[in-house]
Amino acid sequence: MLFTSIYFFTFFPLVFLLYYLLPHAFRWMLLLISSLLFYMVFSWQYTIFFSGLILVNYWLGRNIFSSSGRLRKGLYRSGIFFNMLVLCFFKYSGFLNIDFIRIADLLHLHYPLPMIRWILPLGLSYLIFTILAYLIDIKRKKIIPEKHAGILALYFLFFPKIAQGPIERPGSLLPQFHSRHTFNYENITYGLKRMAWGFFKKLVISDTIALFVNTVYADSAHTSGPFLILGTILFSFQIYADFSGYTDIALGLAALFGFRLTENFRRPYLSASVQEFWNRWHISFSTWLRDYIFLPLAYWFSGKLKKARYLYIATEKWIYFFSIMITFYICGLWHGEGLHYQVWGLLFGFLLTVSNWTQKPARNIRKKFHIIKTSGGYRITQILLTFLLLNFTWIFFRSEGLPEAKTILVNIFHGWSWNAMELSWTSLLQHGINERVMGIILVSTGILIMTDLLSEKKDVFLRLAASPVYVRWAVYYLVILLMIVYSTTGNRQFIYLQF
Repeated sequence: MLFTSIYFFTFFPLVFLLYYLLPHAFRWMLLLISSLLFYMVFSWQYTIFFSGLILVNYWLGRNIFSSSGRLRKGLYRSGIFFNMLVLCFFKYSGFLNIDFIRIADLLHLHYPLPMIRWILPLGLSYLIFTILAYLIDIKRKKIIPEKHAGILALYFLFFPKIAQGPIERPGSLLPQFHSRHTFNYENITYGLKRMAWGFFKKLVISDTIALFVNTVYADSAHTSGPFLILGTILFSFQIYADFSGYTDIALGLAALFGFRLTENFRRPYLSASVQEFWNRWHISFSTWLRDYIFLPLAYWFSGKLKKARYLYIATEKWIYFFSIMITFYICGLWHGEGLHYQVWGLLFGFLLTVSNWTQKPARNIRKKFHIIKTSGGYRITQILLTFLLLNFTWIFFRSEGLPEAKTILVNIFHGWSWNAMELSWTSLLQHGINERVMGIILVSTGILIMTDLLSEKKDVFLRLAASPVYVRWAVYYLVILLMIVYSTTGNRQFIYLQF
């Protein structure tokens, strides 16, 4: 069920009440049943499929740990291959089928299989990545496999995180399911405040911005440049508010039951470089890519490239280049089968490579012109330049494909006359984007930016907790009132549910 559905607001208070009424020994069972029921609202068939997948990996984890030599290596590789095959089957079967049909046509062969496209089970990508982390950490002897099959299933299916993460490492979350959790007033109030902020981000900020962005991108060929730029900038805030809003709800919900999930966002648009952005954006995913793809690739390349330099460039630079490009190609491919996602990933790989390769020249330039890296002016400039680069990459991410991305990149430089902008505004008015909607977008986005700025020095929730009681309750009532009055109606689906 969606966090924004009416069913959820009946479901979670009931689970919360039962959780603290039950003895500790039965709580894992309640949470597992609740997680299965939570997922069954989306698809009961895939709930059965997920259960079977978990049992297979429960067996694999225990046998990888207890075996040795070739058997251990064989079980480990089989487990990785099996889980990746499951993910690829559901995520890319339609894409591969199209390619087979095209190849058959080129060779004048009859391709007998019908066009089949399986529906991607909600949360499968996050589940597979969690499973892979579990098996890899067992292989690396970082953890001992979980003996309790029910607890392991709960770790994989825990309902606050099943649909969109965070991608929890086994060493972090699994022990928490064995710990006793008492009713804690601070956890409860923190969880409710975190959830409320997440709902505000989603219902007021993200969904309202979506009205503008969807309209602009749906008619990008006839929209003037200024509105395309504004639409792209607003999309960057839409996806941030949407995804981090989900994470806030998930972390707050977990806190109600006494669990601590991984922080997935740390004010990413205040990053002064693309590398810093990925240290602040979708953190559980970016660290997963680093630990399980980038670092093993870098280690492998370091064993293959023996010379000190290739084409007059230091070997470690080439190792970084190959490793980061492959990692972010996989990142783009994970987001979708379209070429625009792959280009989006490769763009980030290229930008990170440029940053890595130019560290020394950049340092020399700062030294020559006496630029202090820690100065406020320099950091603000870097933040703005980074935000500009990020918006360029978001064009490929938001577009339906490379042709649309090309159209937007071309049309950005056209339609700057007053008449062209007036026509675009008239079109927006016809789709219900009026002064009131733009006002909500402006104010709510301003609140988001201000909150992030305040949280750079001290977490806004800690600031709020230290405030006088009348200030705290005024903020609570204001957030609730804004959600009631200004939340949009219609589709409440989170953007990252499709991945």
